[in-house]
Amino acid sequence: MAARRGTRTRRAVAAPAAALIVLAELTSCTPEGKGVTGLTVDAHGRPHAALAWCADRPPDLVVLTSVAESASPGAPTPERPYWPRRKYDVPRDAAAPALVPLEAFPPGPVADGQAAFRVSGATHDNSFRTEGVDFRIAELAELRPGSVLVTDFDDSGEVLRTVPLDEFTEMGEKAC
Repeated sequence: MAARRGTRTRRAVAAPAAALIVLAELTSCTPEGKGVTGLTVDAHGRPHAALAWCADRPPDLVVLTSVAESASPGAPTPERPYWPRRKYDVPRDAAAPALVPLEAFPPGPVADGQAAFRVSGATHDNSFRTEGVDFRIAELAELRPGSVLVTDFDDSGEVLRTVPLDEFTEMGEKAC
């Protein structure tokens, strides 16, 4: 009887310990957020990723991908437009806020202004990332130089808003 209790005790201790190890491994895959990413345009209307960070160095690259979004809860997710994941180098000596041109974007004549994309900052060694922003082509057309489209949070959850470049810089500094 005592042997059975010992086995049950070891199992009772081993199961939560194993769960904690698995949880630690799963959560360690996502780099820590140490900045923000936004979207802006230059004086000619060309899109740029805006990066502001609180890490001791800039992110290494900007990642741009297309995303599929459901129109409403329970609705089928639309097909995502074909757009291969693009990466743009951030200059090593960049200072926040860094503006990185999104060359060859948007992809040709875009028929669907609701096509959704995500832009974020990353490092080659996964040491940190900058929080991304999801946007639609139609929102890109509404941007003005000096303003940055960002993801923010309010009582209703995640929202997009446009902020001046200096406020965007402060958001990056406060990200740590």
